[in-house]
Amino acid sequence: MNNTILTTEDFILYLLKKVESGKLDKIRLNKLAFFVEFGYLFRTQKPLSAANYAGIDNGPVIDGYAQVLEKMEKSKKIFMDGYKIRPLADPKTNIAEGVRNIIDPLISKYSQLTTKELISLSHATDSYKITTDNERNMGKRIDKELAALETFFVESETEDGELLDLPKIDRSKLIPYETR
Repeated sequence: MNNTILTTEDFILYLLKKVESGKLDKIRLNKLAFFVEFGYLFRTQKPLSAANYAGIDNGPVIDGYAQVLEKMEKSKKIFMDGYKIRPLADPKTNIAEGVRNIIDPLISKYSQLTTKELISLSHATDSYKITTDNERNMGKRIDKELAALETFFVESETEDGELLDLPKIDRSKLIPYETR
């Protein structure tokens, strides 16, 4: 997959700028990046960033995130205080409104979850389970095309919070089958 919108560094800076300062540590940043990227992929079938993700014991992470963050700190784009990360620069890329309309609600939704909830949810994703063979084989890169399997990104509510109606089924068209 190519034609990405953001570099990995710009994606990290965008996330850090969108979430309240000091709220993202290394774990939360990785989980948020994964959910935003895969949510965008699920909805558009297009990659958002150049970031790749790997399945490790702590769930999906930006592949090589430690080196990326270290490079960003050396170039004065971020400041790391232990696990906490703060942005010192703005992303170089301007993101189109249509893209922001997809990713900003994802950022808002997933940044509200606790670290424990983010980890649990990320371990339950099909893309993570498939890549790690149900957590038996760690360290492999997660195929971004697996985002299509993450049906939890389907919104089951309308904007005003009401549940959507399930499709009506004409029971006369159902084919009966036998059970024992």
